[in-house]
Amino acid sequence: MHRIRTISAVVKKDFIQMVRYPTWIIQMLIWPLIFPLMYILSAVGMAGPGGGSSASFQAVTGTNSFMGYIVVGTMAWMWVNITMWSFGTTLREEQMRGTLESNWLCPINRIDLLVGGAFISALQGFIIAVISVLEYRFIYGIHFTGNPLTWILVFLIMVPGVYGVGVLFASLVLWAKEANAAVNVVRGIMMIVCGITFPIAVMPKLLQTASKFIPFTYGIEISREVMIKGTALSAIKGDILICIFEGLIFLLLGRIAFRGTENKVKEFGSLERF
Repeated sequence: MHRIRTISAVVKKDFIQMVRYPTWIIQMLIWPLIFPLMYILSAVGMAGPGGGSSASFQAVTGTNSFMGYIVVGTMAWMWVNITMWSFGTTLREEQMRGTLESNWLCPINRIDLLVGGAFISALQGFIIAVISVLEYRFIYGIHFTGNPLTWILVFLIMVPGVYGVGVLFASLVLWAKEANAAVNVVRGIMMIVCGITFPIAVMPKLLQTASKFIPFTYGIEISREVMIKGTALSAIKGDILICIFEGLIFLLLGRIAFRGTENKVKEFGSLERF
């Protein structure tokens, strides 16, 4: 009950901040339209006159909807990116405001500071997913298969991996005292290794192997199977189990990293240092 009160207080605080400064909704309306456009136009150009290379794309990916393939991948990437910026940097933002040290000294389980932030981050991720699907359907004219309940289930399957990386990232930011560079490095790696805008089958074998150890690779592939190809979840249960298993591993690694951060704070008293 004590932990629930702590988490509720964090959720209330973050929600008040979110609705009090609502300009974030502007970027959520614009980014889903702009971000995949550069990759879609590049794909149109590389397809050649009359889309002659479309057959090669379909042979590798199993679908001829290259626009759908790209936007589903970028939609997942935007969720990961928002998580890293909001949830992953929440402790650093508290440190910059000068409130983290006083909160840290409270008689609470400190991981609950992140758990509370995860609820608001999940809400933001859900909002951008809904906006993206609507914009891609009615502006880009992309037809998604499956039903919204299945899409939500896919969203939930990816949650452990997303927040496992978020906890790892939050711990790293407190150690490194720098969020911008860390975000750019992590999201750059994700974009390359996880096949955000292209099939991982075209990458070198080494990168293909590395991609299999990141849950987002499977989560993005599951999303494409469901939303673009109309595949039933029962047909891809192997990828689903791997995605959940790797996500739980990342959650465990995140908890270990956060514990290390707590020990570092106790030993060096470094929360007030910038």
